[in-house]
Amino acid sequence: MVVRLCGVTKKYGRVEALRGVDLEIPCGQVVGLLGPNGAGKSTLLRILAGMCFPSTGTVEVLGGPPRRHRARIAFLPEPGCLLPWMTPPQVERLARGLFPDFQVQRFRELLEFLEVPARPAGTLSRGERQRLELALITSRNADLYLLDEPLGGVDLVSRRRILQGLIRTWRSEATTIISTHEVHEAEGLFERVVFLNQGRVVLDEMAENLRAQGRSVAETFMEVFS
Repeated sequence: MVVRLCGVTKKYGRVEALRGVDLEIPCGQVVGLLGPNGAGKSTLLRILAGMCFPSTGTVEVLGGPPRRHRARIAFLPEPGCLLPWMTPPQVERLARGLFPDFQVQRFRELLEFLEVPARPAGTLSRGERQRLELALITSRNADLYLLDEPLGGVDLVSRRRILQGLIRTWRSEATTIISTHEVHEAEGLFERVVFLNQGRVVLDEMAENLRAQGRSVAETFMEVFS
């Protein structure tokens, strides 16, 4: 298993962001991590990325503690990971120094495909910044990709470009977990969906099984959370 969680809870003071989460994700799956605001999605991704620790329970990523394998994990947090002064060439130089698995040619091709302007990140629109960040993260040959709201708050054209960019960079041997509120647009990417609500897993199902029942992922989302 690439991801294994057993009885994971996470508390921030009196607030319990995760409550007894059990989850296993094998190699090669594309998983939609879905739920309303405050469901615990970002907290779960941060734990998998080794950015914070669970309060109780056990977490294994790529066979060990997440921090042991951070070099094999590509994490796109929400909001973003770029400083305002960074231009695409500066992002490239930084990534080459930080990530041994960074693929320069793939990054440059994605910049062109995603139509990212060669300007500092602070001068870009939200959609343009999201596309630059996506190019950075998906230009790594990681074993686990964690994408937190890659479509959040961007216009329709940018969302389509980002989705096309994700499809363009899929690697069948890698595992990808995507948190998004844009369920209708992104559901075609998902092989499996995990629904979180108030820190608990309330549904874990293969997307194809839902479709075989005549239900889309978006329709199921509305049924579960309405």
